Amino acid sequence: MRLIQFGFTLLVLLGLSACSNDDDFGGSGLETQSFSVYLNYDDQSFNGKPVNQGKVVLTNTNTGDTYQATSGSKGVASFEAVLPGTYNVSASLTLNAQSFEQNFGYAPSSEEVIFNASQENIVVNANTLSVNLTLDAARIGDLVIKQIYYAGSDTKNGALFRDQFIEIYNNSNEVIYADGLYVAQLYGRSKTNSAAYTLPTGQFDWSQSIGMSMGIKANTDYVYADYVLQIPGTGTDYPLQPGESFVIAQNALNHKQPLVDNNGDPIEIGDPSLTVDLSSAEFEVYLGDFRVAIGEQPYQWDIQNPAVQDVNLAFWGRENYFSNNKDFVLDSFGRDSFAIFRADDQDFAAYANYSDPSVVQIEDNTNFYLQIPVAQLIDGVDLQHYNPSLQRPKMLPPTVDASAISVDGIYNSQSVMRKTKTTVNGRIILEDSNNSALDFKVMNKAIPKGF
Repeated sequence: MRLIQFGFTLLVLLGLSACSNDDDFGGSGLETQSFSVYLNYDDQSFNGKPVNQGKVVLTNTNTGDTYQATSGSKGVASFEAVLPGTYNVSASLTLNAQSFEQNFGYAPSSEEVIFNASQENIVVNANTLSVNLTLDAARIGDLVIKQIYYAGSDTKNGALFRDQFIEIYNNSNEVIYADGLYVAQLYGRSKTNSAAYTLPTGQFDWSQSIGMSMGIKANTDYVYADYVLQIPGTGTDYPLQPGESFVIAQNALNHKQPLVDNNGDPIEIGDPSLTVDLSSAEFEVYLGDFRVAIGEQPYQWDIQNPAVQDVNLAFWGRENYFSNNKDFVLDSFGRDSFAIFRADDQDFAAYANYSDPSVVQIEDNTNFYLQIPVAQLIDGVDLQHYNPSLQRPKMLPPTVDASAISVDGIYNSQSVMRKTKTTVNGRIILEDSNNSALDFKVMNKAIPKGF
């Protein structure tokens, strides 16, 4: 069953006030100033009242430096000394059932209700000293993305990117069948500079895509997928017990051991400790048969393990405009986002696909991206570039993920993994506040099925 919880979206109202110039920041020559974040509940879904005890984080998009504050009874989180610059703002709040009922006059459908919000590229200077965040509703699912191993391992002594994987976890107290679950690798811009075809954040303005006719809802109500995988099964083939997970491997092999690629060339592993054994993964992504079917050769490193179940390729581009990506490769720099969702076959077949809005004319090599309703998403994670000065715009709305998470570099064996929240009768419950910066931690080495 799905839990209904709540999250923030926001309206940005920029306030004008005087600049504080009392303090100098670390001899940088720039003077710090005050900045305020005003938190309110939505006046339609809730009561419009100020949010008390909301936790707010400002993250400088150039340096990665953060400031933290908590809102008071009037809903204001005050920052007394902020260095002028461009910031991403996120906010979070958790209410237990009793507090929720006291605030809103009715009992929630879960023991805790979580609120989130985020806004990107807020310029803090003498003319912009405040921002308003407004509550909206969001949904939390019982399946969560537990671990994403995208950094890869050492290019000489490890497995490069061949050992990447995604792990999905049953965070509920009921059996959930993985059959039919969709896993989407999302697509968006990797730069924050604006253009004629972007939103102010630098993300694509999908309402400008060729053939699009739904206006701003193209950006607010949908995400766009580069690729979509689907777990096979007829409905009850792949039960997932409470507290259990499954791994989708790019290549379900023991990457600690030497291999022979599809060209017959040997692959040596200099230091097995840098990589992982994925030979017991539940699923793998194999494109060899698909590539042969479209007249192409299987990728050199897309080596199939016959003992591991292949996932279905639900979307790899529009018919006759298939992606030229030869394998399910995760971006080692962290410029991907991922989401899981469910849809019946008829609904999925009706999903539209569009070229990105920078395309002005369809060519033979144009790529198309599947439009997925946000309302269908069960869980999602925004990854981020490890370099604070190379941050990218978010792809997921704050109701799905209010922030982002990143490892410390590329090909360093690191993964991002959900934190353990608590343990009930031996079953581990993972953090799931729809805020990746809070829910995840960086693991120095990926551990399939680990905690």
